[in-house]
Amino acid sequence: MQAANSTYPGAPADLRLPEVRKVLKGDFETVDFHMVESMLPMIVFLLANWLGPAPLAIGASFLASLLVFVRNRDHGVVRAMAIMAFVVTGGAAIVGLAANSAKVFAAQNIAGDFVLASVCVGSVLTGRPLVGAVARDVIPALKSLIELPHALFAVLTLGLAGTQIFSGIVRMFLLEGLSTNEYVIISRLIGLPLSIIFYAVCFFAIRRLANSRLLERTPPPVPMLLAPAPIERAA
Repeated sequence: MQAANSTYPGAPADLRLPEVRKVLKGDFETVDFHMVESMLPMIVFLLANWLGPAPLAIGASFLASLLVFVRNRDHGVVRAMAIMAFVVTGGAAIVGLAANSAKVFAAQNIAGDFVLASVCVGSVLTGRPLVGAVARDVIPALKSLIELPHALFAVLTLGLAGTQIFSGIVRMFLLEGLSTNEYVIISRLIGLPLSIIFYAVCFFAIRRLANSRLLERTPPPVPMLLAPAPIERAA
């Protein structure tokens, strides 16, 4: 069969989906790290809250959120997610500083859970599932293979909404009985297994569909003509 990145007319771009084994070996060429930057504000807040008072942690995390927003202002769907995170963080910073409470500020991830769940549902209703938009933004080759309103993206996006609602409810209970730093750490860790499972499902489901589409667009191999048998000459 002809290679996927061949140059026949109308051939789709090389998919080059990131593979776990390649990433583990240090091959990050197909990974877009703009998405990873969204974790920076949480890390900064945790460190600053260990080292100083609540206003310092709130201010440092807010500045980190501002940095992420500025760096991603021209990066498609990530920009929209950065705006959403920045708005939530800004509102939490105002409330947290007014109450002089790092815990109030840390509770922003509860608000973020329910906001993201609402965005997921809204994106499905408008025919632009969030999971599909992010996947196509992170791996541009998917744009020529899977249309944004595809049912798989809708199902995965509703699954993401469900996980966010579940996380938000669990975090509400954690917030009551834990210190601020304990809450920041445990509220992240407790949702980690669910997140890993969800993203693994997304990865393999999207990869399977993309490869199927790629095979559909690959032309069948051209049969090789049998060479004529050599003519033996009389001795």
